[in-house]
Amino acid sequence: MKNYIDLKTLALILCILLTPSQILANPLLFEKAGIIAPKISKIAPGFKLRNIQGNIIQLSDFKGKIVLVNFWATWCAACIEEMGSMQNLYGNLKKQGVEIVAISIDRWNEDRIIEYADKNKLNFHILRDPDQKVRKQYYVMGLPTSYLIDGEGKIRGYASGARTWDSLASQNALLSLKGNAALAELATEKLSMRMNHTLRKN
Repeated sequence: MKNYIDLKTLALILCILLTPSQILANPLLFEKAGIIAPKISKIAPGFKLRNIQGNIIQLSDFKGKIVLVNFWATWCAACIEEMGSMQNLYGNLKKQGVEIVAISIDRWNEDRIIEYADKNKLNFHILRDPDQKVRKQYYVMGLPTSYLIDGEGKIRGYASGARTWDSLASQNALLSLKGNAALAELATEKLSMRMNHTLRKN
């Protein structure tokens, strides 16, 4: 008796083999990076804020791209700690369609924000939310808090506390949202986790 595989079985096997591995591995990649995936992916709240150059930036400007939205403040030590790794991440993945939008909730420290960005050569998007209206839209209760938004504008993950954003795990978690096989390759990997920092009035 000859062994054979019918066409339906063969088609099923091919579908499994050809499915991008990172789509299947998304939960694992997120877990390694310390990112929590929501049970249901909802559209991220839209916003329109001024950046530190005085220009209006809105979330819809980044349609079709993967966006890391990070809420921070100059007085938040954990926020400052992760900024360097965010800059490295941006340098590594910008050409692959990944954007970073760092929203400062400082109320009166605009000059301090600009000084910090210039001193540390941060060239990703830094916006100001002095009235903290956007912070409230995103239900941010502690700093830093980050959201991963896909090309369709849906929230696909969030992280509370500092992360090493230039780690292999973090970069692969972001790239997995693109739905292709472009995963990051780094020589070294570091992963640091910080306890959540509650907001204080300033």
